[in-house]
Amino acid sequence: MRTAAGLLVGIIISVLCLWFAFKDVDVQALANSLEHVGWGWVASSILLVYLGLVIRSLRWRYLLPMAPDIRFMNLLAATFIGMMANNILPARIGEVVRAWVLSRRERVSVPEALGSIVLERLLDVIAALAILGVCVAFSPDLGDQASRLRKQAGTFVFALALGVIVLLVVLSRRRDSILQWGQKWSAKRAAGWARRSMDGLHKFALGLDAVRGGRQVATLAALSLLTWAIAIASFQMIAEGLALRVSPMQMSLVFVIVLFGVAIPSAPGFVGTFHGFCVAGLTLVVGMEPTPAATFATIVHGAQWLSVTVVGLLFLLVDRSLSWAELTHISSLKPAERAGD
Repeated sequence: MRTAAGLLVGIIISVLCLWFAFKDVDVQALANSLEHVGWGWVASSILLVYLGLVIRSLRWRYLLPMAPDIRFMNLLAATFIGMMANNILPARIGEVVRAWVLSRRERVSVPEALGSIVLERLLDVIAALAILGVCVAFSPDLGDQASRLRKQAGTFVFALALGVIVLLVVLSRRRDSILQWGQKWSAKRAAGWARRSMDGLHKFALGLDAVRGGRQVATLAALSLLTWAIAIASFQMIAEGLALRVSPMQMSLVFVIVLFGVAIPSAPGFVGTFHGFCVAGLTLVVGMEPTPAATFATIVHGAQWLSVTVVGLLFLLVDRSLSWAELTHISSLKPAERAGD
């Protein structure tokens, strides 16, 4: 019941975002733009998306226990299947699917895999904040008070990202103490939310092993920034194909806006939220008109959704560890059941 309500809320938000994205669009002009887009640029964008998922899979390896014993192709298959599941199934189930697929093929439990994914998502947020901070801090100085405040805000955001990294390192060194405190705290409360909170804390603590060494932290930071740099470049390719005048720094800001926008509930595949926040970002950052902005959002989302979904389905067909019936069954489970070993 709760899942159905969440899906309904997501669909409503998606519809509202689609209305915002296309309400002022010249449909004929959008169709003409689609006919004249440089498809070589689109192909380049798709290749960059694939490269980004390869780098993401490599980073995941560093976040898992027994990393040297885990085969990279299994990580890659799990990543593509999970992304495909996010594109076509409700409840953002893709991350859980990734954990299930990997646990079927490697000696990694579902909780361990989910713990690494929780930390992975936190690293993504930190990297996005760092990119946002740098872009804002180094934006053109117009000599007014607003520019100075913007630069100060960018510096603060970047410093915040660095501070979170330091905090993760400190927490990793006190992981056992954190778990003991959490167990004592949850034991005093019989409420279900306390047990769920402890479960989340346990998953997070499982992933903290990856940030215990300075070299490991540096590697994860570099791979996280590289992942998002490649994703931003894939956006830039589409802009070049449409002959849009968007600088790499502007595109970075648009990308971060889209990234945080798709984090809110939506229909499967981030339909609507991607389009709405992409159009809003291009309008706010670049001053772009609604029609070219909506054209850009449509092509980026469509190309990435189709390319990742097709390859994810191919991996699922080749992968014998998880059937389509099991995949859909996972999406119907309660959160506690999904995280089971």
